[in-house]
Amino acid sequence: MSSAVVLWDLKEEPLPGAVGVWCWQSYCCGDGVVSIPRYLEEHAERIRGRYLAFVHELGQCRIASRRIVDHLDLGDGFSYWWLTQVAEKSPFKSPGIYDCLRLLCLEELLLAQAPSQLTLVSCSRVLASAVDRLCAHLSIGFRFEPKPRPPKAQRSATRRIYEAMPYLLQGVLSLRHVVRRWPLRRALPRQWFSGESALFICSYFIHLDPSLCLQGQFHSRQWEGLPRAVQERGGRINWLQLFLLSAVVPNLRRGLDWVARFNADAHRQGCHAFLDSYLTVTRLVAALAIWLRLTLIAWRLRNVSAAFYPSGSGAWMWPFLRHDWQSSLAGPVALANCLAVVLFDSALADMPPQKMGLYLCENQAWEKALLRAWRRHGHGEIVGVQHATAPFWHLYYFDDRRSFTSSASNSLPLPDHLAVNGTDARRAFAAAGFPLERVVEVEALRYLQLADTAGRSSPRKARQLPRRVLIVGDIVPGSIHHLLGLLQEAARLLPSEYAFTFKSHPGLAVDLAAYPELRAMETREALSRILGDHDVAVAANSTSAAVDAFVAGVPVIIAVDGDSLNLSPLRGRAGVRFVSTVAELAQSLQTTTAGASPGERADFFFLDPELPRWEHLLAPVVRQSTRPHAATANTGGELWTRLP
Repeated sequence: MSSAVVLWDLKEEPLPGAVGVWCWQSYCCGDGVVSIPRYLEEHAERIRGRYLAFVHELGQCRIASRRIVDHLDLGDGFSYWWLTQVAEKSPFKSPGIYDCLRLLCLEELLLAQAPSQLTLVSCSRVLASAVDRLCAHLSIGFRFEPKPRPPKAQRSATRRIYEAMPYLLQGVLSLRHVVRRWPLRRALPRQWFSGESALFICSYFIHLDPSLCLQGQFHSRQWEGLPRAVQERGGRINWLQLFLLSAVVPNLRRGLDWVARFNADAHRQGCHAFLDSYLTVTRLVAALAIWLRLTLIAWRLRNVSAAFYPSGSGAWMWPFLRHDWQSSLAGPVALANCLAVVLFDSALADMPPQKMGLYLCENQAWEKALLRAWRRHGHGEIVGVQHATAPFWHLYYFDDRRSFTSSASNSLPLPDHLAVNGTDARRAFAAAGFPLERVVEVEALRYLQLADTAGRSSPRKARQLPRRVLIVGDIVPGSIHHLLGLLQEAARLLPSEYAFTFKSHPGLAVDLAAYPELRAMETREALSRILGDHDVAVAANSTSAAVDAFVAGVPVIIAVDGDSLNLSPLRGRAGVRFVSTVAELAQSLQTTTAGASPGERADFFFLDPELPRWEHLLAPVVRQSTRPHAATANTGGELWTRLP
């Protein structure tokens, strides 16, 4: 039994020689110093399982004799619970999840070591309230040493005023986003495709090929050549797009222009509409009615904070998840979700019966609204397509096993099938308890360009210095800026001959002028074209672009930050280096020489460019209308057009 410990929640490392210090946001460890992020990684399976069990049991918790999922029933056996950020479990939307996981780790450490006193050194009063409650539960003395917030962490006056507003008022203010998107109502096709050969796809209007789109040819890098293969075999595609601003589509005008061009040639480019195309005053009023109903339910559940304990635990999750709960039931998130429910219901009611549907699956709230509307209006089979990777800590992909087997009302909405794009993803979902009878295998469309390099020896040529370093971007601002900051400092420790090239994420532009000492060039070339020109790839810990480099045989270094989860899709992969300090990064850049083995790379994705798995999945739609084309037919009639 130790007499006292210090919980150190500061960016600065504890003083040398410190004893009895537990670091909350650092991988620093050694004699007398314990890293809670490192403890979390070492016990990840158990801690993740405990958190998933907590979320499941929270939904089943009874308040006033009814389960929370039943309180949130929208009236047709579908519970709004599944659209809340608490149930969604996205570490990108809910940063408090990381605090919840660390709190579970802290509880285990306190139980194991039983100190008499815990002192928290932190600028977070939210963390203080949770740790105070935990210490009281364990009969451990607690003392809080508050520290001022770092200058760059200070919020603007406008932001502080907004955050101080009632969630209801925040929701009202979010209506300005609806007004801005109102022009998207003009993007509707003249007539949706119907019949046995019609295929529905719900996707994001992002990751588009701008050169082709400017010519009126729809090409999404999330689906690559699959739509063309379907259409060449007689299938017709109805696209319902979720509009997102990006570097390629920086405004509504360009999005509307491109969709008009696609719809003018619908038989070859598909019928396209934005979900927001179904906005009307009547539907907005319907969404507001659901939203106001939710605010009343939130009031009835105003004592729900007492339920935010994992079973048999004193770790109170409410301080970290309060915002997610309240915003999901009364704030901007609630209004956006209610609008999604109404708009998907309108779109799927408007569309003629579809035999099959596909959607990009990340288990986000809108997907549950889509599944509700799809089944409500009697459409056919629907398949969620896991289009990127399924990293261990992307918790939105995973649920407690009991959620999959429940036959009670308001149970978890699931697609008829989940299409996984590789052995790695199949293994991840199986380990998490997803019902394997619902899993189907498909080729990884976004990664087919790696088919020629996966499984072969590294295509790179050995070079002496200068070493060419490719920096791959990230959609999470904090992650990419943490990486670039580390790289700028590490560059001072490297020979001057090192050359850096930055490839930004299409969803997040970064101003490299903020990192002048890095002297990095910037490129917009596709990753597949430039990977072979670099000796090593460096990535933040959440981007799936690191996988491109891994599968191509390029050595990969990933920067992790103790103040966020290790969200890398390469977590646990042998040969991938994870660094958390400037010194570790500089050393890795000078010593990393080899990428993953051919066997490891070939195992990651299904990369057959003939798409036999996709052909098998889409056979009910495509084959019934197939007329062999000279470019696609063969003696067995089994192979699709080979994709470039």
